[in-house]
Amino acid sequence: MELIRLNKYLKDSGLCSRRKADEFIAQGLIKVNGKIITELGFKINPQKDTVEILNQAKQIIQQFSYLILNKPIGYVCSKSTNDGENIFALLPEIDQLTYAGRLDKDSQGLIILSNDGKFVYKIAASEHHIEKEYLVRVNKPISDAYLQQQASGNIRLGGKAVRRAKVSWVNDYMYKIVLTEGMNRQVRRMAENQGYRVTELKRIRIGNINDNGLLPGEWRYLSSNEVRGLGGFL
Repeated sequence: MELIRLNKYLKDSGLCSRRKADEFIAQGLIKVNGKIITELGFKINPQKDTVEILNQAKQIIQQFSYLILNKPIGYVCSKSTNDGENIFALLPEIDQLTYAGRLDKDSQGLIILSNDGKFVYKIAASEHHIEKEYLVRVNKPISDAYLQQQASGNIRLGGKAVRRAKVSWVNDYMYKIVLTEGMNRQVRRMAENQGYRVTELKRIRIGNINDNGLLPGEWRYLSSNEVRGLGGFL
């Protein structure tokens, strides 16, 4: 088997980010075949070598985890497989990991996940006004009146008025919309309210996170700065 870097092995195992793995290695907290490794570029054979994580690193790893996933179409935000493949099949096994605001099966885009319940609530709860930006394609040409109404805050869903939104035209069938609340299927229902049907929906930004380099189905750990930018502490 081809040798791989120790930091990549730790990251692919779902233990920590590659950057955090480098910190552990530099601090002498990782052993390979019983020997402490401090060389950042050190490579291992995962089928033959035994990697041991020392207790100090384990204590850090067992603290909260913060991830971002680019959800593909066809996956559901659930831990059940009754309605199709669930997003947790794409993610490392982390106890009590949950999502901060779901996307429906036919939608794609960014989802933040964590096992830090207070952080998840802060991202998902409407009172914290975390911006979520979506790229929306609809089934017929977009009028100026449609965009103005989408932004106005005058649409009511289930008897409740939605908040004012930021809306920008992309082309005749596509626009961007920025929401600060998360009603169930809100973007689709707002379009249906005006006689339109959403044919494609992609979440492209959550707060300060705009990850164009993350391919559908890929995930990564959030950096400390990203977590702090979303109102968390790390």
